[in-house]
Amino acid sequence: MKRSALIILLLAIFGSVSMAQVLDPVLGARAYQKENTQGDDATHLSFLREADVMWSKRVWRTLDLRQKKNLVLYYPLDSATLGKRSFIQVIFDEFVSNPENIGPDAVRVYKSYELREPYDRDELLGYFQPTDSVANLDFYGNLVDTVVTKYFSDIKVEVVKIRLMEDWFFDKQRSVLDARILALGVEIPLYATITDVDPFTGQAIFSQWDKKDEPLVFWFYYPAMRPTLSVHECFHRHNDAARISFDGIMITRMFSSYITKEENVYDRYIKDYTAGLDALLEAEKITNEMGEFEQYLWEY
Repeated sequence: MKRSALIILLLAIFGSVSMAQVLDPVLGARAYQKENTQGDDATHLSFLREADVMWSKRVWRTLDLRQKKNLVLYYPLDSATLGKRSFIQVIFDEFVSNPENIGPDAVRVYKSYELREPYDRDELLGYFQPTDSVANLDFYGNLVDTVVTKYFSDIKVEVVKIRLMEDWFFDKQRSVLDARILALGVEIPLYATITDVDPFTGQAIFSQWDKKDEPLVFWFYYPAMRPTLSVHECFHRHNDAARISFDGIMITRMFSSYITKEENVYDRYIKDYTAGLDALLEAEKITNEMGEFEQYLWEY
């Protein structure tokens, strides 16, 4: 009887060990079933009263995804690698091209950081998938119409900058200098069609794509994005078992960035009144002023 019970116990142990190793259809082969991130909720932020805010400053900053600390947001460049997607790919899949992102609860895409004028869905997709119809010649020299399309997968590697609008404030109730991200913008390069003139027919034919100097920035209300970003994992270079979500990266400020504007009476960016090294020094000066404000509060 004892021997039979021992055999059953061993079978149960080895059976549970073998079941722990899974072949997930999205994440691929894994030694264990990943469940924590998929069920995560966005981190709850502390309640903030106006009466407790004794100082605040609004700043705009830019994240360059090519910087080493931000590479976890830039890669992978493929649409999906063993279930992992880049930050830009997640935004495109979940908020831009997702057919389910409709209705009054949809995460809208706005034309400016003021978040007042949203894009029409067809207009928005037109920027990510621009098309142009130009005359072209077939093998026999006959004129035909061809449609040249620049898909998002082609320009995704060029989407390297993210903009943030955030409020920094001192909460006297908690005695901390804190920040809240209010809007997130993605810079998308714009292309125009360049045509040549066929010397025999005089018709315009497609030549190449021309990249415009100024990118287009799509803005999102960041608090509306948090529930979705909190369930998508971001690569952790030190511990694969302790992955962090994209929302966790933003909330814990595990990124590298530089300030491009502080709220001012002229409503101008740093680049509007200085450039080059002076612009970087001005951005560093604003950052230091915010840090020094908190330090001066604790002087005795």
